[in-house]
Amino acid sequence: MIINYKEPYWIKYEWDLSDHKDDQYVTEFNKIESKKIYNLFHQLSYSITVQFKLNKDLESDQIFCIFGKPGKNFGLTFNKDVNRLAFEFWTTGQTKIAGDDFHYLPFSNVTLDELYEGITVTIIRNEDEFSIYKNFEFQDAIDFPQNLIEDYRGEGLLLGAANVGTLIPEHRYYGGFEIFKMQFLEENIDIEIAKKIFNTDTDKLLSLKQYDKIVFSYDFETVNNQGIIFDGAKHNHFVEKIPENFLNF
Repeated sequence: MIINYKEPYWIKYEWDLSDHKDDQYVTEFNKIESKKIYNLFHQLSYSITVQFKLNKDLESDQIFCIFGKPGKNFGLTFNKDVNRLAFEFWTTGQTKIAGDDFHYLPFSNVTLDELYEGITVTIIRNEDEFSIYKNFEFQDAIDFPQNLIEDYRGEGLLLGAANVGTLIPEHRYYGGFEIFKMQFLEENIDIEIAKKIFNTDTDKLLSLKQYDKIVFSYDFETVNNQGIIFDGAKHNHFVEKIPENFLNF
């Protein structure tokens, strides 16, 4: 699926599918904001994997997000000035008077050609450590002494943007790219499990013994009557285009 410049998506809602699980036919009246998504990144152990590629024909800001959260910089970003892919996040200050702390974990050996051909990135949190992987191979890790800032409990997970509501243009991180697959596993710090589930066909996910670890798994190919991409694993979390009234340009 192509995410165009300034046309980001979000994973924010759960849908009541009790009356229409088979055909995924839903209306705009039966969705609620997901508490699971709200607290997603404050869990102490999880893995998130995304497969995507850059496209020279798609416009973007100088720095833009593959995925991100509202608030101070958070997410998988690409900086066009230095051709650098990185994972960025903020944690709370270590004292009451100290400011929040910024953390930057770059993918030092990802080439521009690889990004245009397409790569798979995994980020694993294990309590106070984040590890990053390219195509399921370890790249680097970073420790952080405090938890993530509370900003990241708001507005779901954003695709193609970071802080869409901010009045500061350079903090919005809009970008166009192609996304192919994305999954989030809670209580998982094992890259081999992340790889196994990611490479399992959607119709076979239910047979996996790790099925309960899946929060969502998207292949971005199945769209319902509301233009919403639904999760092929649990069918209750969805990707939808962010309404323009939520965006600043």
